Amino acid sequence: MAAITVLLLLAATQVSGLVRLKSGVEVARGRSAFVTGRQLQITVGPAADCKVEVVTNEPVTQRVGRLTPQVFDCTFPDDRVKYVHNGSPQLDEDTVMLRVYSFTSSDTQMETVVLPVRVVDSGSGLVVLGSTPLLVPQAYGLSNIIDTKVLRIQTRGDLICTVRLLNTDTGVPSLGQLVREEESGARKGRQTDFHCPGNKPCPHRTTDVHFLKTSCQEFLHSGLRYQHLSPPSSEVDYIPIRVELRERDTRAPLEAESLWLPVLIHGAVQNQPPQATFMASLILEVDQFILTPLTTATLDAKDGETPQERLVFNVTAPPVRGYITHLDDHTKPISSFTWLDLHEMKVAYQPPNNSQPQRGNYEVEFQAIDGAFTTSAPITVHISVRAAETDAPRVSWNTGLDLLEGQSRPITWEQLQIVDSDDIQAVYLVAVDGPRHGHLRVRGQ
Repeated sequence: MAAITVLLLLAATQVSGLVRLKSGVEVARGRSAFVTGRQLQITVGPAADCKVEVVTNEPVTQRVGRLTPQVFDCTFPDDRVKYVHNGSPQLDEDTVMLRVYSFTSSDTQMETVVLPVRVVDSGSGLVVLGSTPLLVPQAYGLSNIIDTKVLRIQTRGDLICTVRLLNTDTGVPSLGQLVREEESGARKGRQTDFHCPGNKPCPHRTTDVHFLKTSCQEFLHSGLRYQHLSPPSSEVDYIPIRVELRERDTRAPLEAESLWLPVLIHGAVQNQPPQATFMASLILEVDQFILTPLTTATLDAKDGETPQERLVFNVTAPPVRGYITHLDDHTKPISSFTWLDLHEMKVAYQPPNNSQPQRGNYEVEFQAIDGAFTTSAPITVHISVRAAETDAPRVSWNTGLDLLEGQSRPITWEQLQIVDSDDIQAVYLVAVDGPRHGHLRVRGQ
């Protein structure tokens, strides 16, 4: 799946000669790695301003980590741009999509490049899983205590060792929560093998733990447990933590590592792939030149383990004409989007920019991806573009302008195209509203 995603993203890459990707990034799981100019070589003219932007609205990229900062100069020091892995054990590779902009006084060049990331096991020994797994014996039950048998943290007495619970956007833990036993219920809380009454959580005397920052020793001696809350569910959940070592005198950071502590849920089922819903029509009717949103009435999917709002759709076979786009920036095609984007009607199909006398029929293929990165069978949506039934002039293409503050750009046929079935020479454009941060000039006026 990851290899298909990389190929599709690379196929959408614009080639203008700005970027030469010499190699990808190798990062240890749960750690970080710098991206250097030797890996990402960018060549621009001496008079050009150059910026790199990390594309954040492609959910099939940066799935187990993040590249920071989001915008940086094309000439950057070796310790400026960093990929930080979140500790997930689910993938051994990732991708980061970058857009490189070269601005001159009269022109803007843009190139999209996909930076591959290879994830390797660190073997550092800072955080190591112990000999005893974290196990929930039944649905709605409590796990055994998180202690030195479950997790080992290698540190020294002259260092400050801190553990933080990561509240990330990854959705884990997704089936339960971290809890701490109350003092008065410590004996009862250890009884993890009794039957839970009814289809509801067991009556353990515990306190929910949503935010946590404590010493490593306290973390392993606080009686922390995992409580299962969502049957039926898949058989594995995770507790994401981050361990940091600092100097005791200066508090200077020395080492850090993120880890997803696995939780095994006894009696649960193996994760199943998502499926297309039978209520979706898989047909989209489009008027010529009209940007048309996709809705869940056209395309939809569901999954038994992952909440619907956390599903992702990947465009595995884009349409031969036109493109799928996001309404936050409809001038650029996208290769993936979330179910929430689809539900909020932020995903659309941009028809081709040339007129046609009869109806055009196209196909686009999608895959749904769940929280464990399992993919559905291909989902094909049929797009039918109706021919225009009007003689009025219409806008067939509108890509906008990219420029820096203080710059100006000519509006050319590449950015704005008008079609008319009668006489294009007789068509006039009238500005009915002005820009808020600049002004429009026609022949210098």
